[in-house]
Amino acid sequence: KSSLPGLQTLFALAVLVIVSISPLHASVETDKCSKPGPGLANFRAETPPRPSPVYPFFNAQDAELTISDFRGQGVVLNFWATWCAPCIKEMPALVRLKELVSEDNITVLALSEDRGGAEKVIPFFKKLGINGLEVLIDKRGKVARKSGVRGLPVTILIDAEGLERGRVTGIAQWDSADVVDFVRRCIGPKNPS
Repeated sequence: KSSLPGLQTLFALAVLVIVSISPLHASVETDKCSKPGPGLANFRAETPPRPSPVYPFFNAQDAELTISDFRGQGVVLNFWATWCAPCIKEMPALVRLKELVSEDNITVLALSEDRGGAEKVIPFFKKLGINGLEVLIDKRGKVARKSGVRGLPVTILIDAEGLERGRVTGIAQWDSADVVDFVRRCIGPKNPS
């Protein structure tokens, strides 16, 4: 009977420690996607991070993919279209970003909102000399709608756990040093310790 008050005290102390550590841990997680720098002035953090929608999109061979297929790596998910001038302007920077962060286990996915599908995107990529991005199609704009995309371009940063950490509405200089560093910090998979 006398050990019950001791257990209650121990339990109360354990709860206090957990409660005092939790906000610190949460703020560290949140802080890794704060202060994006001048290159991402249009970045809006998702606080708290939320699961990214898992709806199908398709590659040039019409094979179905979802964001879940990329679990374990960070994903820069760009929504674009061939008729969107700002989207086209940022394409070369997205290609360079993909090259710069590939060794960090981060990938760049450019998801076309064109109604013409791969038949429209493949010749467009060839004409512009875009070789570093896979042709990916959002049939009927389902992924964009489910993700709350209301204009183009929009780029969603998704971490290795499949959580949306934030998004950029409008164009960004994706290959600038401050943006590349931010992408690595925000959505790069944690290094094993």
